[in-house]
Amino acid sequence: METRSAFSRRSFMTHVAAMATISIVPRHVLGKGALPPSERITSANIGLGGPARGVRCDVVLAKCDVRRDKLGGDPDPKKGLYLDFREVLARDDIDAVAVGSTEQWHAIQIIAALKAGKDVFGEKPMSSTIREAAAIRDAVKRYGRIFQHGTQRTSSKIVQYARHLVEQGRLGKIIAAGVGDCWHNQLAGQIHYPAQPMDPHMLDWDMWLGPAPYRPYNNFVMRGVLAWHTHIDFGRNMVNGGAIHPNDAVRHVLGYETESPVTIHPADGKDYKSVTTWTYADGTFLQVGFEGLPIPDHLKSMRAPYCGPFAIIGTEGKLFFKSTARGFIWTDPPELAQGLGAFEMPHNAGHYKEWHNCIRTREKPICNEDAAYQSEFLCHSSEIAQRLRRPLKWDAKTEAFSDDAEANRLMDKPYRGPWHI
Repeated sequence: METRSAFSRRSFMTHVAAMATISIVPRHVLGKGALPPSERITSANIGLGGPARGVRCDVVLAKCDVRRDKLGGDPDPKKGLYLDFREVLARDDIDAVAVGSTEQWHAIQIIAALKAGKDVFGEKPMSSTIREAAAIRDAVKRYGRIFQHGTQRTSSKIVQYARHLVEQGRLGKIIAAGVGDCWHNQLAGQIHYPAQPMDPHMLDWDMWLGPAPYRPYNNFVMRGVLAWHTHIDFGRNMVNGGAIHPNDAVRHVLGYETESPVTIHPADGKDYKSVTTWTYADGTFLQVGFEGLPIPDHLKSMRAPYCGPFAIIGTEGKLFFKSTARGFIWTDPPELAQGLGAFEMPHNAGHYKEWHNCIRTREKPICNEDAAYQSEFLCHSSEIAQRLRRPLKWDAKTEAFSDDAEANRLMDKPYRGPWHI
């Protein structure tokens, strides 16, 4: 396995040149806190329409988008502006990339960046299928890179403190957990938009489509993620695009970094009333919503898209909180809330900055490749169970659904050539 240090070949050659000419610049000469050029981590942004466009390291050397309005002008390598992400990845002087393109591109561009020796920040959701999520996880390990998933709410202090309480055994054995319904049942579908005229100078339509099936241009794609992610060719709607946030946060609290649920039950109106119920091998179950959980009735109808709330139920304690809240909404016993203010977070740099710091230290960030895979699996398995309207059994060793060829076919999708992972 490649074990490149925190710096690229560009940094190494800079260091060699400096040694040869005996012209190393001390840090104090550059100013307080400044890094000499040979120590700066360089980065690029691929896809400029979402939060990842603002994720950066010490120096941004390139920006890439198939839309010239997002790019801020015509492509110009001298200015670090590109339409084709492959030209960015071919640069040896770029250490890391933040991928924030449309969802059908995420897995291809993330894996291509890893192969090119770049550390990667991947905007959520990082994948459209279980196979894509597994391929990203495996590529991070194969190429020895640092990966952070864009589920930033998991980096909040209250989520990390809840994880601390679970790890310390303050809740006893965890029995169940509930996650606020972030439109977990909104599935993407086939939408047929009429062809419209397009200014080819404004947008490279073939590159926007990428691996997705060919569709004629329609300006719905210019309206942002809430328009195009409802189309199954381009996204997975809220079952992944929105639900990934609460799913990831509660998964982190429960500590399932490398463990997948063994059964996935869609709602049947009888034993399983939740949109989805996931059960782990240790008997703990996670459900969408709070019906049937031992919490006060007025909390059971609470809904807060993207950021929870969450219920964690143990034999000795219970928690109810939001990932973006400054305190707990309810705990039993009340003293479980004590200690939050003085708690020192193990991941305290902030979600985006932590990725940058981990590139330098080579430590795993909070939403690393294993954690990201497990959270994406929750979303994708929920979608498959809802589409098939039957429970599923998951074999973690083979990473396939047991005795269910139809469900296994939905773990992958075809790509339009020449794209592949």
